[in-house]
Formats: sequence, C-alpha cells, structure tokens
Amino acid sequence: MRRGRGAAGRNVLGFVLIVVALAVLGGLASAAFLLRPPPTDPQTLCRTDQPLSAHTIVLVDSTDRLEPRHRRKLRAVLAQERQHLSEYDRLTVMRLNARRPQEPSVLFSKCLPLPPERTNPFFQNARMTQQQWDEEFQHALDTALRSAQAGGRGNASPILAALRDVAADPDYDASIAHRRLVLVSDMLEHDPNGFSLYVSGATYAAWRQQAQAQPAELSGVDLRIVPLDRPDDAQHQAEALANFWPAYFDAANVASVSIDPQP
Repeated sequence: MRRGRGAAGRNVLGFVLIVVALAVLGGLASAAFLLRPPPTDPQTLCRTDQPLSAHTIVLVDSTDRLEPRHRRKLRAVLAQERQHLSEYDRLTVMRLNARRPQEPSVLFSKCLPLPPERTNPFFQNARMTQQQWDEEFQHALDTALRSAQAGGRGNASPILAALRDVAADPDYDASIAHRRLVLVSDMLEHDPNGFSLYVSGATYAAWRQQAQAQPAELSGVDLRIVPLDRPDDAQHQAEALANFWPAYFDAANVASVSIDPQP
C-alpha cells in the first residue's frame, strides 16, 4: 500500500508540474503576442492598422547658396524636429525643385519606429530598423545640403508652387490630426516669368491679381518658418516677412505661425 501511495503522489506531482509548465508556456505565448508590434508598411514604417495621426514636413529651399551658418541651422532644425516625433509619427524632408516647381523633391519620408528597448526581438530586429532609419535620415540631410548651388542666386525660387504641392499631398490631408510644416527658406519667392518678391510693390493683393490663384489650403497646419538671411536682399526679406507672407498664410488658414530668429 505504501508503494502505491508513493506512486500516486509522484503521479499527482508530475501532473501538477505539467500543468504549471503549460501555464508558463501559455503565459509566455500570450505575452509575446501582446508585445507583437503593429503591422507597418515596409517602405514608410507607418502603421497599416490605423490612420496616420501626425505628419511633419520639412521643406528646404536650397535654390540659392546655403552659407555655413545656414547649413548649421538646417542641421539643428532637422535634429529638433526629429526629437519632437512620437512613435509612428511621420517625418518628410523635401526640397524645392527649380526645374519642376510643382514637384518638390522628396528626400525622406518615414514614420518613426518603436525604440529598440520597447520592441520584441522575436518579431523584429529593432536596432537594425532604427539604424537604417537614422542612416536614411542623415542621407536626406546630406542630399539637401549638396543640392544647394555652389554660388549665386538661382534662376527661380518656387516657394508658392511647393506649398501648393504640400497641401495637395494625400499623405498630408486634413484627416491627420496633427500636421506641422517647417519652411527653411529665405522666403523670397521668385518666378522669372511671373510673380517675384524681389520687385517693389510685391504685395499679396498684387500676387492674387497677377497669378489669379488661391493660396494653398493649409487649414489646421502648425507652421514654423526658419528664415535664411540674405544680407544683399535684407530689405526685400523684411518686406516679404512683414507684409506678403502674413497675408498669404492668413488666407491659407494655418493654425499657428512661429518664426525662428535668423542665424
């Protein structure tokens, strides 16, 4: 009888251990499932299971020469905007395209991935993903800096056309709760065959009359202007920032406007 009781006890203990092991494995499996990252687009790294909630566009005007102080400012601005991003917010870096005014060149456009410490190594190599994001972001910055002309004034500075393109971007529409636009530019619109802020009397009303166009629709967008100083055109810049652009952005319905001090 003692042997039978001992065998029965061992059987019960074995059964309990099996149940505990299965419970632990089930818990680990459940935890792994809960920690599984949301589905994302392989190109943009943006979530595909819910709409985009925030998108920042940095529009760089490199149609004229960028002096060393301008380059330092651009690097600082991009670093600041990078730090402001939350997980899965999208950041896009564009530059003006003088050859195709209606099509600014997109240098970078991705959502910020989860940091490595918050990811599940069973499902993704987060450090590699973050490293690739950083490398492509740095490449976009380098491209923006290289695109600046070696010297002199560009033939055109199509700021208005670029703003219309930004406003028409389907990935930047009003359904996105938080939209931010960072405009790094000397703010001197110049169309050799049309409107130019280099001439006297270049007011918002004059542009409306000459161009027969409406401003870009930027309702709800938070705008940050990073002016690039041009000492030879300081008077034109001052007039543009004091008169033309406030009227333009007011008509464009931007939510807020902030202007950085010049470098």
